[in-house]
Amino acid sequence: MAKEIKDRIAVVLDRTFQVLDKCYVYNDEATGKANLQASGSRLIFPCYSKTYRDGERRISEQELRFVFIEQFNKYCEETGWDAYYSVETPTEWKYRFSGEAKPHKTKEKDGQSAMVDVCIHDNKGSRVCLIEFKAGNPEAFCYIKDLVKLQEEGQLGFFVQLLEKQNSATWPSIIGKIESDLNGINYVCHTFGPLKYHGTQYISETEVQITGWKKM
Repeated sequence: MAKEIKDRIAVVLDRTFQVLDKCYVYNDEATGKANLQASGSRLIFPCYSKTYRDGERRISEQELRFVFIEQFNKYCEETGWDAYYSVETPTEWKYRFSGEAKPHKTKEKDGQSAMVDVCIHDNKGSRVCLIEFKAGNPEAFCYIKDLVKLQEEGQLGFFVQLLEKQNSATWPSIIGKIESDLNGINYVCHTFGPLKYHGTQYISETEVQITGWKKM
């Protein structure tokens, strides 16, 4: 069952990345473009104000999450997969994210409940997959606090990252922050460009059978 769910989520993610690629080209507030027919989505990448970052395009995990939900709904309708989703889903365990120790699950009452970006449920409402979304390449703490939730909650876990740009130092930087904390979590990263780096790469204990995806 876990493999079937993993395969389904991978397909939804692949469709998500395809739509985001088109939105990146055709639906961009910064350059005054919006084309539903060409992009396949009504999502527009917004821009910052002219006085902040000179009005450049904003890329965040929110665009990634909303298009994923669009594609999840379409996939369920097309395939008959009777699955459901919740957003900002409270964790079952409590965690400690501050202090001297790295983020971790707590047994004490002074921990705090956390949130998971998207949770996939079966038709009985049970949690079957947890997904965290991230945009850009933040500091190590931002990765670890999400990965610890995915590991400790006990369901199938995906950490999905969106990058606008890459260079030769990007992958070594990311791998150095996440490698020791993945522990079975499926990591997927999609990059818009430049062309040399455009596409989807992943880290998983088993192969993901999606055309064009490259295993790291």
